[in-house]
This record gives sequence, C-alpha cells and structure tokens, in this order.
Amino acid sequence: MSPPTESPRVDIPPRLRDPVWRTPGAGVGVAAGISVLVVVALWASNGNAAELAQGPGAALTSLGRLLGLVASDLLLLQVLAMARIPWVERALGQDTVARWHRLLGFTSITLMGAHALAVALGYSLMDGIGFWAEVWTLVATFPGVLLATAATALFVMIAATSVRAARRRMRYESWHLLHLYAYLGAGLALPHQLWTGADFLASPVATAYWWTLYGVALASVLVFRVGRPLLRSRRHRLTVSDVVPEAPGVVSVLLTGPRLRELPVAAGQFFVLRFRTGPGWTRGHPFSLSAAPQPDALRFTFSVRGDDGARLAGVAPGTAVLIEGPFGRLVPAARTRPGIVALAGGMGITPLLSVLQDAVRGDATGPLTLVRRTSAEGPLPLDADVDALVRDGGLRVVDLVGRRSVTGTPWLPVQLGHLSGSDALRSIVPDLDACDVYVAGPAPWVDAVVADARAAGVPRSSLHVERFAW
Repeated sequence: MSPPTESPRVDIPPRLRDPVWRTPGAGVGVAAGISVLVVVALWASNGNAAELAQGPGAALTSLGRLLGLVASDLLLLQVLAMARIPWVERALGQDTVARWHRLLGFTSITLMGAHALAVALGYSLMDGIGFWAEVWTLVATFPGVLLATAATALFVMIAATSVRAARRRMRYESWHLLHLYAYLGAGLALPHQLWTGADFLASPVATAYWWTLYGVALASVLVFRVGRPLLRSRRHRLTVSDVVPEAPGVVSVLLTGPRLRELPVAAGQFFVLRFRTGPGWTRGHPFSLSAAPQPDALRFTFSVRGDDGARLAGVAPGTAVLIEGPFGRLVPAARTRPGIVALAGGMGITPLLSVLQDAVRGDATGPLTLVRRTSAEGPLPLDADVDALVRDGGLRVVDLVGRRSVTGTPWLPVQLGHLSGSDALRSIVPDLDACDVYVAGPAPWVDAVVADARAAGVPRSSLHVERFAW
C-alpha cells in the first residue's frame, strides 16, 4: 500500500450539485406503498372486510382474495421496476431497482401461494369437502384458474432460480431467458382476474385502477425494453472498430457510429450490448464504459472468461452492435464534493476509470484517489490509463494486494485485517471529507466498503455505488 499523503480540506462548490441526478428515490417507494393501500381500500369498499366476521370459510376466502390482489399489484410493480423507465432508473439507479425487483418478486410469489392456499381452504370449509377435492374443483371448473395455476408455477420456477445458490450454478444466459417467462406469467394471470376476480370489476374505480396498472406495465415494457433500444440502435448504428487485449481473459472493445455524439451518455454508465456475431447474438451483456465517452468512440473493457466468453473474445471489427442504455447513477454529475475517492474491486476499475478521466478533463479542483483491490501482484488491466492519470491529473493510486482478510472487514487484504474498515479508509484517504466516494466491484465486496464508508462518516449523498451482480 502506498503511503497516504495529506490534502487540505476543500469547500464544496455549489456548481457541482446537479439536481438531475438528485431525484429523491424515496418518492418511488412512497408511490409503491400508496398503490398497495389503494388495493386494500378497493377490496374493503367491495364489502370484503365484513366477510371476515362471517365464519372461518368466508374469512379465509375474503382474506385470500386480498392476498391475491396485493400479489398482483406487487407483480405489476415488479414489472415496472425492471422496465428501465428513465426517471425511475435515474432516481434509484440499477442497483436499487434490482434489489426492489427481487424484494417485490419474492413477496408477490409468496402472497400468490398464500392466496391459493387461503381460497382453497375457505371454499373447502364452506362446501364441506376435502382440501384436495376442492383444489381439483377450482382448477378444473373455475374459469381462468388453470391458467393462473400455470402462471404461479412459472413464478415459483423463477423464484427458485433467483436464489443465490441456484444462480451460482446457472449460466447468465439461461437465468435471463427463464426470467423472460415472468411476462408470460403476468399475461396468464390476467384472465383469472377478469373471469373470477369480482374485485377486479367490482366498481368503475377498481376496473380503471387495474386496467391502468396493467396498461402502464405493458406500455413500459414495450416502450423502454423493446422500442427505445431498437430505435436507439438503428439511429446510432454502432459497430466494433477495434478489439484490444488488455490482460489474459480481458479485452477492450471500441465502438463507433455516425451519430455517436448525439447519444446522451456520461462517464461511469453502462450499456447492455448485443454483438451481431451469429448464433447467440440475442444474448445481452451489461458492460460499463472503461473510458470517458468521446464524441466519436465508446470503450468497454470486460472479462471474456464467463459463460459467453468464447463468442465475445472472437468479436471482430465491423461487427454491428445493438445497444440498450445508458444506465446507472455512477456519474460525475452526481458529485457533491470537489474530490473523488474511487474504490475498485476487480473489474470494477472500468466505470471508475471513466469517472476519473472525466474529472481530470473537467479540470477537477479536489483530490483524486484510486484504491485498487487485487489478490496478486502483477500488471492490471488498463494500467496504462491509470499511469496517464497519475502523470497528467495528479491521481494518487493505492493498491491493496493480497488474500482477503478473515479477521476484519472483508474488503481489506489480510495484512490490514487488524484495522477496522472505517479506520483503514480514513488512513488510506486522509482527505475523505473533501471527496465523494465511488465504489464498483463484486456485490459482497462493495457492500463491505459501503458499510465502512458510512461508518467513517460519508453521507449517502456522497456515496455512489455500482454492484457487479445479476
């Protein structure tokens, strides 16, 4: 680790505050909470609350209907969360959106199961027949229930493959393909609500609410997940202009296009790229910019050791590329302080390097520090770019090399395991109070850094994060 150098405290210039990247993300959470309250209110207004006192059978069926309505509401909110609506993505960032997506998904699927169980038990009690006989009657004779059962099975499959232990055993492409079935599941559940869901059509207000929510979810997917990427790809017509090996298993790909300067992209952001290389080209991969965007070129650096590595390693100049994005809040305009501390775990160096380059080109007035976490000594990807920033921009580089600490915070190497994470961070970066903190890398490593940065007094507004996870 290179010795830290003292830097004076620098006042925060108001000009660094860019309100475009300070949209309050709490508003999205409030909107989601209000939607659930609306669903409960519509359920109660249809006389369902009174059924709770009419015996166990009626109470269970009424409660089951409420659980199904809330599950449907959360399912549609989950679809909206991953529709990549620009203002939602800007307000929350893909990290937070992805966490909400998982939370809403697991919650909605749990409520779907509880809905099915409560309704079947309730009808069983009211009809005076066995539970499994009632289940067969519901599935075989009630309109739309068979389709809803198929939808539930799809969602359970998606939830099972989303558990971390299962994700480790799956190819990213397989996992992504399975998750596309969520849209099919949402479509299969709709007839059940129309044909047997009295609360869906109980009043003009309820009908308007549910059709609006379904319509907005469908329109968002079609516009932002399909239409916008296709139009943007056609307009900018990006192609591969060069492929540069950076290290064993790591390459940089340079993209150019006739209208690239019109693309609204900032340093630190990422795209989902689809290289038109033949079989498998429809598989999209999220790659961060590894250099500040230029009017005539974008550079991406990534490992080709993953599931689709062989195809990506063989991408040739002239290959057409479909783009989805840009995404991410790890941008220079989010800064609240004049300095930058960039902490990179592994390939997390890529977006952070572009942010640092942008800061240097923008005549940064505060201290710039790059902390690189690596497991072994040796040349690192993009070393030449880092050296240029040291030479031309006054960047200070701190390399944390070695095995992971097992006694202290896990983002530090073993030789620093005796230090608390917050103390280590302040020792490494003595001018921390004058800097925004940018962190990128594997999710567990990033989470440990973020926790210690908060413990060291870094406010949330000055902490910008990108987790490399799916």
